[in-house]
Formats: sequence, C-alpha cells, structure tokens
Amino acid sequence: MNNKLLIDSLIVIDDNGMPKPPTVRQLIDKDIRELYTRDKTPDKKNYIAEAIVIYYLGDPKSPARQAGLSDPEALKLAIEQAGLNKDYIPDKLVIRLISRYYDENITEAGKVVENILKTVHNINLSIDVINNLLNEKLNSNITLEEIPNVMNLIDAVSKKAGDIPSILKKLEEAKQNLMYEKETEIGRGGQAVLSSMDAEEYTS
Repeated sequence: MNNKLLIDSLIVIDDNGMPKPPTVRQLIDKDIRELYTRDKTPDKKNYIAEAIVIYYLGDPKSPARQAGLSDPEALKLAIEQAGLNKDYIPDKLVIRLISRYYDENITEAGKVVENILKTVHNINLSIDVINNLLNEKLNSNITLEEIPNVMNLIDAVSKKAGDIPSILKKLEEAKQNLMYEKETEIGRGGQAVLSSMDAEEYTS
C-alpha cells in the first residue's frame, strides 16, 4: 500500500466544489486530521487553502517546484493560487506537513532534477536583471568612461545565455535518470512500476 503523503490524501473535493469529510486515511494521519478539524469555517476554505500551500511547497512535481522556484517564490505563488492574504505565513503544522510531503516524495534523482531546474530559473533571473541594467544604460547618455561597464554587461548576458543549452541537456539526462529510478521501484504485488503506469511522471 502506498502511504506517501499526496495531494489527494490532503483534500478530496466533491462535485459541488466542497471538501468531502476526512477519509479513513486522512483520519489516521494526526497532522492531516488536525489541519482539517482546526478549520471551523463552514466550507473549510482555510483547510483547502493550506492544502494548496502544502502541495505547492512540498510536492517535487508541483508547478512551483517544476519552475525551479525558491521557497519564498513558491510560497508567493501558492498564496496567490490559494487566495490567501499576502502576509500569510505557514505555521508549525503546515511547515511540518510541507516537510513530510517533500521528504516522502523526493528521491536522489529527483533532487538532481530539482537543483538543475533551480539553476535554470536563477540564470534566467540574472539575465533579466542584467538586461534591465543594459536597457537603462543604452537608453541614457553613455559616457566614454561607461563603455567598458556596458560591454561587461553584454558579455555577462552572452555568457549566461550560452550556458543554458548545456544545462538543459543535463536536465534531460537527469529526467531520464529519474524515470529509470521510478521504473525500478517495487510496486504493488512486487511488480516494477513502469513509467507508463505513473500518471504523474515528470513531463515538463
């Protein structure tokens, strides 16, 4: 039996968009049970919102993690998606569930993929910063003394952009290793889990 903490073990929505009462699996888990029962709102909107936060920050395959976002960036995205106040800060229970969710679903090959995704994200951020500085310089009256600095910025953008193809190649290799790792896992009944059997495989 798969006992990993997954988004469908945190929240189940009915056809009307309302969260269903906790399943036996949810009730067995002390942390999930507390997350659900502490929300006294009729529609359990706080529970749903915090489940979204846990998913975005804890699941290696969440949109935030697949985009290589840092924890603060992932939290900001989760807050927007969950409709929480911008000043929302996860408490100890939510942080514990995030940590559990991540630890139960990440693998060594998954960590490699995640680190490369973060590298690509950070390179793109740095290129954006440098390009903004370049635009400011190029749209102003550049003095002769400033030309070396402008050229250095151009060289920096070119270098960062030139690194991306090799990093993307490494990313594809890392994803292949991850799929191999998943395919060799032991599934139910002692059978190997094939990638074609996994509906949530890494496809981005």
